[in-house]
Amino acid sequence: MKVRTRFAPSPTGFLHVGGARTALFNYLYAKAKGGDFILRVEDTDQERSTEDSFKIILESMKWLGMNWDEGPGVGGDYGPYTQSERLDIYKKYTDQLLAENKAYRCFATQEELEAKKKQSEAMGIPYIYDGMYANLTEKEIQEKLDAGIPYAIRFRTPAKELIIEDEIQGKVKFDTKLIGDFIIVKSDGFPSYNYAVVIDDFLMKITHIIRGVGHLSNTPRQVLIGEAFGFPIPNWAHVSEIVGSDGKKLSKRAGATSILAFRDLGYQSEALVNYMALLGWTPADGREYLPGELDKIFDIARCGKSPAMFDVFKKLKPEEKEAVDFVKLTTNELAEYLNPKSKLNWISNRYIRESPIEDLTKLIIPFIQDNPKIPNEIKDPKNETLQSILDSIRVYLDRLSQAPGYIEEFFQNELQYENEEAKAMAHDGNGPQVISSFKKILEEAKPKTSEEFKNAMGEVGKTTGEKGKTLFMPIRVATTGKLHGLELPVLFELLGTEKLIKRMESLG
Repeated sequence: MKVRTRFAPSPTGFLHVGGARTALFNYLYAKAKGGDFILRVEDTDQERSTEDSFKIILESMKWLGMNWDEGPGVGGDYGPYTQSERLDIYKKYTDQLLAENKAYRCFATQEELEAKKKQSEAMGIPYIYDGMYANLTEKEIQEKLDAGIPYAIRFRTPAKELIIEDEIQGKVKFDTKLIGDFIIVKSDGFPSYNYAVVIDDFLMKITHIIRGVGHLSNTPRQVLIGEAFGFPIPNWAHVSEIVGSDGKKLSKRAGATSILAFRDLGYQSEALVNYMALLGWTPADGREYLPGELDKIFDIARCGKSPAMFDVFKKLKPEEKEAVDFVKLTTNELAEYLNPKSKLNWISNRYIRESPIEDLTKLIIPFIQDNPKIPNEIKDPKNETLQSILDSIRVYLDRLSQAPGYIEEFFQNELQYENEEAKAMAHDGNGPQVISSFKKILEEAKPKTSEEFKNAMGEVGKTTGEKGKTLFMPIRVATTGKLHGLELPVLFELLGTEKLIKRMESLG
């Protein structure tokens, strides 16, 4: 049996981490098993579905490198791949259920349903639809149809114990009496999610349903519908919940944001994919840096039940939880909440350090293109100076968007102290003597290599008796105006002696 998985987003918003992780697990499992990955759009929620959301989801999928074998823009043998274009298909199956008395028309008004819900609440019991329109005669049904009374179509839920064998969660039991007769076609004629998905999965020959554990409660309804039609039951795999740094479910108040925000923050798609793969899954050898391997080694059997920690953002303070909406934050605002010690940053740094420099310079261009502090002639991926600078600073980068600040460093001649603390480091104590000694060595010895610059600073230490912070910090401030930055010998080799002297003279 050929493995066929699917990702079926609703175009009602952006693609967030939870959805992207689901898509990724389906994609990786299909690729690892030599199968097909299908993208299907579930737009039955016509009030909230938008074309913009549809485009954003496709753009996000493509950026992540999850190319689908069948679906929108690709086609396939089992289309159309958008639910709103499949209404005639669903109607045929609905007519079958009605004819077999496995479903019925429900003329309940919203007011009637609300009244019954309130009654259940008052009694302290969960609301279960009581089938008030389940046994109308054909004459009664026809009278209501002739009167134009709106109706939904409900599935007749058989009373039984349902056992689901889940590849991650294990054996799960459901008592269908607690479900009641549920709606399969809404009054607007569109199928419900739980109904359409079963028909689509059958007709598209989906073999494995891999999705978040939050969908586990939908599974009995879908199994019952499949059984009513005599469909083969697919393999189920419900992956663990994703929680934020506070241990709570991701939300717009707790770190959920668009996948494209990570692109704008400067993360490479390969790094984000690598990180997301580890949210609930562990490879057999326990490694975490897995470039080019995921689609070969991924196996759903190695997914765990425990919630997966999404540690990209800091744990918010109590007063921030209500004030911060991650969805609405700009890229710069979002960057303020990043956790510098996240696993994503560690993985991203590895990808940046080990990417071919030619590829990295191509990726860096959008982040420096409009920067006025960087010469235009440098903004070329083939520019050797840019490649040399990037190669020297890449070890310091967790995100590509951090690069401009470092690159600017190489093109500054007129310096200013970044703050009073930096100025004090240059002017107080033995700082002036350290700086004067270093400038003298630059003028006389004219060091060229990073090793020669390192030796020059060592000579300053011998001359002045300073070491550690009181040696290196005055030199850093005198040559950069800043208290932190690149390793000085690396920076000095790229700047050259002449530019260093001009910088020191500009600060005075």
